[in-house]
Amino acid sequence: MSRSRSIVLTVVVTLGAAAAIAIAWQPGTSEARRDAAKPTYLADVKPILDGRCAGCHHVGGIAPFSLTTYAGARTHREEIAYAVTHRLMPPWHAKRGVRQYLNDPSLTTAQIETLVRWVKGGAPRGDRVGKRTTLPSVTPKLSRVDLRVQLPQPYTPRGWLPGGDDYHCFDIPWTADTTKYVTGFSAIPGVPTEVHHIIAFLAHPNDAATVDGWDTADPGPGYRCYGGASAVGAETIPVRLLSGWAPGSAGGDFPAGTGIDVQPGSRLILQVHYNLRHAHMTGGPKPDRTALEFALADRVDRLAAMLPVVNFGWIISPPTFSIPAGARQLTHTWTGDPSLAARFFAPDLDLARGLTIEGAILHMHGLGRTARLEVVHADGKREPLLVIPRWDFNWQRAYYLAQPAQLAAGDQLSVSCTHTNTTKRTITWGESSSDEMCIGFVYVAQNG
Repeated sequence: MSRSRSIVLTVVVTLGAAAAIAIAWQPGTSEARRDAAKPTYLADVKPILDGRCAGCHHVGGIAPFSLTTYAGARTHREEIAYAVTHRLMPPWHAKRGVRQYLNDPSLTTAQIETLVRWVKGGAPRGDRVGKRTTLPSVTPKLSRVDLRVQLPQPYTPRGWLPGGDDYHCFDIPWTADTTKYVTGFSAIPGVPTEVHHIIAFLAHPNDAATVDGWDTADPGPGYRCYGGASAVGAETIPVRLLSGWAPGSAGGDFPAGTGIDVQPGSRLILQVHYNLRHAHMTGGPKPDRTALEFALADRVDRLAAMLPVVNFGWIISPPTFSIPAGARQLTHTWTGDPSLAARFFAPDLDLARGLTIEGAILHMHGLGRTARLEVVHADGKREPLLVIPRWDFNWQRAYYLAQPAQLAAGDQLSVSCTHTNTTKRTITWGESSSDEMCIGFVYVAQNG
């Protein structure tokens, strides 16, 4: 849960928690039956919180308070009741009924009722006597950390773009002397309140000297970049997408048996987008030491890659992606051949042999309302990969498919986004937080 969302929830809870809690109680229920039905923290509530909430709500986690103890749960009991009743928590924004995904933390109706009845019943602790059902956590995480890298030096963002944005890339040599396969990824933002997103790119060993030159030419740690991994004003070099982080991301292992290859001598380019719009509230920009963690393997069963799904014309000519002032529910859609993106971002993959789509991501900025990512098969049939009916910038994650989809030669990928512009200016495509985007990503693995 973001810090701003926590504040809003607290205010709303003060006004409406009583109504939210009351749904679990029907008129005419006897006091004896109520007492007998009262859940307790240890027997009924803790398993739910441990399995579905504590992955974020722990000391040092991305949530603003911990729910790993009775004291913490009791203190925030009204927020819990309100959030689960209105299905604000646990966060899950994929449309239900489209397809199934791995690591879905959504609560069942019975689990929601248990939490609400516990709050209404006075939030009793209970005792340890008796059998307690456990609920395994579904929070994605790395099974192991084989490599941890951090910004070589602290970097204090400067907000050189309109709106207080700073795009900065950091050149980190890949030191392994043999080809490795990245099988999992996690990012740890150094200053979460300032980091808008993180993207890890890979530059080929043949371009290592070029990347090192950009770093040397720009004073201080790293170099200015914008819209990609290349330095501002420099000729664009081909890179591959390794993975990324945005608010709400947890990171974790890639689908079993898959991995992205990294050759010896490659350069890991870490692009960090900082937004300093609210930095004045905390005394100004803070030095950042963002870190990345990787799970690695010497070999994998299937070579994988991350492919963007986007109209490159929007990026080249931002006015072609326009959201006029006052526009409501304006939709932009692009459908196209994924081979261009594959040639640039995944040259080792053979589309003629077919690819398996294992995961999907959607990305917009603050004006986003809904988004959709699909495969358009050669016979015209459309297969949805991910539909977000209620966009929330604070919760962006990778959705891995329980039943992967197939991408065959001749198939296309399609992305569609709907925005509402309540500002007094036309918004176009751009990298700043005050601009907008409509882009999807698919994690694909080679067939055969």
